[in-house]
Amino acid sequence: MDWILTHGDTDGMCSGAIALSAHEGRKVFFSHPSGLAEDLRQVDGDVIICDIALSSVHLKGVMSELERIKSGGNRIVYIDHHPLPKNLKVEQFPGELVNSTMSCASELTYTYFKDVVPADMSRVAIYGAIGDYLDRTYVIEKLLTNWEKRSLYLESGILIQAIDSTGRDYESKRKIVDLLASNRTPSSDEEMVGRAIAEAIAEEEMRNRIKEVVKTVGRVAYVLDLQWSMGKGAVYARAYGNALIGVGAERRKGYIDMSLRTTSDQLNLNEIITTIAPRHNGSGGGHPKAAGARVPEGEFSAFLKDLDASAAEIERKRTVEY
Repeated sequence: MDWILTHGDTDGMCSGAIALSAHEGRKVFFSHPSGLAEDLRQVDGDVIICDIALSSVHLKGVMSELERIKSGGNRIVYIDHHPLPKNLKVEQFPGELVNSTMSCASELTYTYFKDVVPADMSRVAIYGAIGDYLDRTYVIEKLLTNWEKRSLYLESGILIQAIDSTGRDYESKRKIVDLLASNRTPSSDEEMVGRAIAEAIAEEEMRNRIKEVVKTVGRVAYVLDLQWSMGKGAVYARAYGNALIGVGAERRKGYIDMSLRTTSDQLNLNEIITTIAPRHNGSGGGHPKAAGARVPEGEFSAFLKDLDASAAEIERKRTVEY
């Protein structure tokens, strides 16, 4: 069986939909950096991997599985826009590696497959770009000229809210990917529209709740176990905690999973997280202003203090340099 492994956020699902449009009949599965090696063990054919960061902590296991897949005569296409780990030797990568930190994964996937997918799939790339705050690139802005921009932002809003409402309901996520791959709009599906409206209502309620429950550790504001989007939780925690960094976190099987957000141009969350998470027996990474991490539950408090100290040190150095 041939596979598509992708991330479960808007950019990942749009990337997966574009890949599925190019390869009808493949089964779509959802994965993440810390679980990728384990998920790859199930792969027994060609595989396309989209929007899943290569974690330095788990790199050895991932590379071992990719080598196994390649040795079976199978094709590997890895499309991602996260910074590559420093311990990765790109020339030894066992497959095609498409990587750029300047674009979202949906844009990269569409560009890679544009000769074999319908031209209308460009709007799916645009949805993914909007969902990942990377809709100002040259390629996406050029693609937008072929569409009514306001309509696409409506469609992307419905899609993003509907995806946020699914949580870890992977069957619902798979249905959304199938819909996008079949060149249908989010607004054409009543269930998605209903999910989006319900999520918008929930967001307003959660936004006001975060005002009451947000906690701070120095320059870091966080919310824990809201049973809601961790990314949105991080955004509002930073805003209402009046902090440099926002963290949305929840307990999962002895670990704390979290999303982190900042608006600071001084900080690079990817660099900070890849440095401090291993100190706490964890892992993580992402982008300069948006990242994810996982640490053991007992390390969460120490992790937050380390995060604050790292941000303070960067601020101090930049102030001195200025």
